[in-house]
Amino acid sequence: MLDFPKNGVPQVQNGTGTIRFGGFEADLHSGEVRKSGIRVKLQEQPFKVLQILLEHPGKLVTREELQSRIWPEENFGDFDHAVNVAVGKLRMALGDSADNPQFVETVPRRGYRFVATLEGLVAETVAVGGLATDDLSGLDDLSSVFGPSDSSGGGRRRWVLWAAAGVAVAGVLVASGVLIGRRTVRSHAPEFQRLTVRHGTVFSARFAPDGHNVIYSASWDGAPVEIFATDVKFSGSRSLEMPGTAMLAVSSSGEMAVEQPPSPRFMMTLRGTLGQVPLTGGSPRQIVENVDWADWSPDGKTLAIVREVPGKQRLEFPVGHVLYETTGWVGHPRVSPRGDLVAFLDHPNYKDDRGVVSVIDLAGHKKVLSTGWESEEGLAWSAGGNEVWFSATEAGLQRRIYAADLAGHVRLAFRTPGGVTLQDIAPDGRLLLTRDEQRAGIMGLAPGASRERDLSWLDWSLPTDISPDGNTILFDEEGEQVGPSYTVAVRDMQGSPPVPLGEGMSGGFSPDGKWAIATVDYTQLVLWPTGAGTAKRIDRGTIQQYGHPVRWLPDGKRILFPGNLPGQQPRCFVQSIDGGPARPVTPEGASMCIVSPDGKWIGSKDFSSNEARMYPMDGGESRSIPGLLPGETVVWTSDPKFMYVHQWKQPSMKIYRLNIETGQRQLFKEVNPVDMAGLCDLSNIMLSADGRAYVYGYTRLLSDLYLVKGLQ
Repeated sequence: MLDFPKNGVPQVQNGTGTIRFGGFEADLHSGEVRKSGIRVKLQEQPFKVLQILLEHPGKLVTREELQSRIWPEENFGDFDHAVNVAVGKLRMALGDSADNPQFVETVPRRGYRFVATLEGLVAETVAVGGLATDDLSGLDDLSSVFGPSDSSGGGRRRWVLWAAAGVAVAGVLVASGVLIGRRTVRSHAPEFQRLTVRHGTVFSARFAPDGHNVIYSASWDGAPVEIFATDVKFSGSRSLEMPGTAMLAVSSSGEMAVEQPPSPRFMMTLRGTLGQVPLTGGSPRQIVENVDWADWSPDGKTLAIVREVPGKQRLEFPVGHVLYETTGWVGHPRVSPRGDLVAFLDHPNYKDDRGVVSVIDLAGHKKVLSTGWESEEGLAWSAGGNEVWFSATEAGLQRRIYAADLAGHVRLAFRTPGGVTLQDIAPDGRLLLTRDEQRAGIMGLAPGASRERDLSWLDWSLPTDISPDGNTILFDEEGEQVGPSYTVAVRDMQGSPPVPLGEGMSGGFSPDGKWAIATVDYTQLVLWPTGAGTAKRIDRGTIQQYGHPVRWLPDGKRILFPGNLPGQQPRCFVQSIDGGPARPVTPEGASMCIVSPDGKWIGSKDFSSNEARMYPMDGGESRSIPGLLPGETVVWTSDPKFMYVHQWKQPSMKIYRLNIETGQRQLFKEVNPVDMAGLCDLSNIMLSADGRAYVYGYTRLLSDLYLVKGLQ
């Protein structure tokens, strides 16, 4: 840590450094900023901007220097935009303003200057690396570094102190090993070999036992998922002639773990019946149903699996022996080379890939290696088994590859513009990864329109509500530029620019349209005004965590939301917007909450039976929904006797109008996407009161598979 003792001599201790300014502390070793001891959310690139500015307090840092030092080897187009975004996020984290800067001042058309005082660097006798500031002969001509000096004594003293501060910070950065872009030893650039060239999604890829064949699952040009093989010594891929089958893992003995039929769940997650089949071909031998992921033990004799059970997901190794279960979801389990640990990505919330990286031993003792990831997909053990490599990002969509040792020390292993997903690591250290282009968007049909239009804002837009007249939509933006807490926004159906309301994940419009309810970081409910007004926060009380989405009751005075109390499973609660305790209205495990137009019933899913049911708002026995098929999603119409039900099955989504008293159903509408390539999901269908206008969400993942050599 950088310490400022009373004699004015800064010292670097334990190879780390902390710089203090304006109530903030920047830990240059851990890459964290804190205020009053609380960590401030700041992503990697904005933190690097801060580091560079701290090297030169009071001095102009040009945009070109930021570009050359933060993105020295990257080859992508709009550097100006990247710099603007990074500086904007830094200012947002510090509560700073470009118009009235306290920390980061803009020098028009040139760059930026750090204008706050670095606390502790106030004495003229500060010593840095053997150089004291009352003897600055070693700095030659300060005017050549900072420009012409002030002619007043105070001005010269100020410039001398800035010089001392800059040298001190630079010394700390060097001692901490974090001086950006100034490495004394340069590693060899990794080598890349592109293995796929078609248009679509690669869901998984593994090295075959011979080391030169690669087995992967993909959906090309909107076709069903199937398994392919490619020899890295030759160009081209061949199908293994198992359409409608996805590969989950390849054993050391040449057996594949596969699933049939692979049903899309979320992004790269597929679900089906687990089977086993040799690489040489044949029909899979079925093992267990409702499996999302699997991996082989090193000897190829047993499997670790993730499967869905009522209300939970379980990690089992071997099959049937439960190591871990969660009401969230588990992804990408990998058995260690010694067979004594399983590493996996642990996600607390369904259909949200933020989470942590964990390992668990065969006795069920779990340890978290790394936290704070907004998106994490892809994991593998290093060749030596001493590190867990994974692909993740703290904000946005551009995942990078990190390596964590079993003590929890994390390092950046690889980054590239656009984001990547780690697929596998060979015994000789070669990697398989996919370079990803992923997007979530909104399509809608406005009142009176004959064609759908794309209503997406940035790169991850998710619709959550539509006004009764069908003219306005409420949605989340969760992409690269909005930060880890996301943004709630509204826009009209004619395509006018969106209007951001505030941070969070939106739930729904109030009945009068004047408010939008949202959750922030799953821990706070906020009412955002859709017009003029001030936001209102709702008392959390004893709720440990909120689920999604949150809905208004027809009276406009109460809300319905999924959540859980400490030590309990999620369920649905009702609470007044004016505060007071939340009242549970469904049993534990029933936590998908929609309310009927008359406010008398709650539609939810009972995870113990995996059945959608209706629960009386005022208590009493629940009842089933006649005519509803397994896997269908329900949305109430404006008539409490009818629901819209739908399920996406490629290539279309059919919407039926279901009479919930008789079970009779009638086809109401059919949605047919034009471009099926990389389409992972159609969801969140919402219709206006008359059913003529609608919006729905889509997610698309396009990927290319690469073989990488030389990563350390």
